[in-house]
Amino acid sequence: MADCEKNIRAEHHQLLLEAIAQPADLVNYNNQQWELLLRLARRAQLSGYLAARLEKGGMLGSIPLRAANLLHSSLIQAKKQQQSVNWELNRVIWALDGREVPLIVLKGMAYLLLDLPNAAGRIFADLDLLVSKEDLNQIESSLLEKGWQHHALTDYDERYYREWSHEIPALVHPERGVEVDVHHTLSSPLGKLKIDPLPFRKAAVRVQGKDIYVLNPEDMLLHCAVNLFQNNELADDLRHLVDFNEMLQFFIYRQPDVFQQKLIERANQLELGNPLFYSLYFSRLLLRSPVSTDLEQQLDRKPGWIARHVMHYCVPLALLPQHPDQPSKRAVLARLVLYLRSHWLRMPLYRLLPHLTYKFYLSVFPGRSTDTGHNR
Repeated sequence: MADCEKNIRAEHHQLLLEAIAQPADLVNYNNQQWELLLRLARRAQLSGYLAARLEKGGMLGSIPLRAANLLHSSLIQAKKQQQSVNWELNRVIWALDGREVPLIVLKGMAYLLLDLPNAAGRIFADLDLLVSKEDLNQIESSLLEKGWQHHALTDYDERYYREWSHEIPALVHPERGVEVDVHHTLSSPLGKLKIDPLPFRKAAVRVQGKDIYVLNPEDMLLHCAVNLFQNNELADDLRHLVDFNEMLQFFIYRQPDVFQQKLIERANQLELGNPLFYSLYFSRLLLRSPVSTDLEQQLDRKPGWIARHVMHYCVPLALLPQHPDQPSKRAVLARLVLYLRSHWLRMPLYRLLPHLTYKFYLSVFPGRSTDTGHNR
């Protein structure tokens, strides 16, 4: 049974990874392969990405009609979401009404503003912004005055965001429903990895023709690595590794003799070697990144031997979607390990134990919070 489960999992993982690495081969897939691939891509939120790759290569007309229609629908959905978030950014700028508050756009919307290759077909429903901590109150009050609202939160969750998180509670305009996440740093202030946001803000570059900024290329990759291997729990998070790998290849292509060394130097300067190590390692392991293994050896900070082996085993089982008809017990265990790891990295033990106890209580008794929710 174990061998059978292993074979099934290996086959369906390989199917998805081959589609990402070699989209031209998709024209040779049979209906059964397409059926499984579409289910996996939907779970990994990569349907729009695959559709964009096939459309760019002129191959959408060379695959089964049902698959082409579903992928085309995913592409339309992704474009609609991107338009919605782009309009939300426009409204945020309008709401600030000329106030001199530098806005740094992060993640999906930043990729779109720069027209990076991973932006095509990418699904993202939130607008992520980075500002200085001193500007938080001004931005929050400006948006609240112009109609944005916070979700109803318990007192505990309100305190979590205000005191322990790297962002304030999400803001949503009731007419549009796009979440605006305003960050004042790039990882939990309580976390084991201390990140000073000032170097990121100082090195940000202005978007041509707009009064907004994005992180510079090295910092954009480092933030992607931090978000993946420091802030997240990694379950079904393959698309963020795809983001990292696509951007890495793009920036290396633009500066073939320079960019890799600049990236390593910046990681060493900001002491972000660990998350960058894992991003490079798993890009090569899962996505066939051509980057040499020598690159991460230049990092000043690297995970230890035991941590590397645990991550080597657990990360693929978490990042890659489970077979929709054959769930894996090993994947469930790996995801639990990485869930606990993510919280261990984000919070000290004296905060972590009460936090996990509280979340466990809510999972057992949903809706029975010990305090009342409110909407600020």
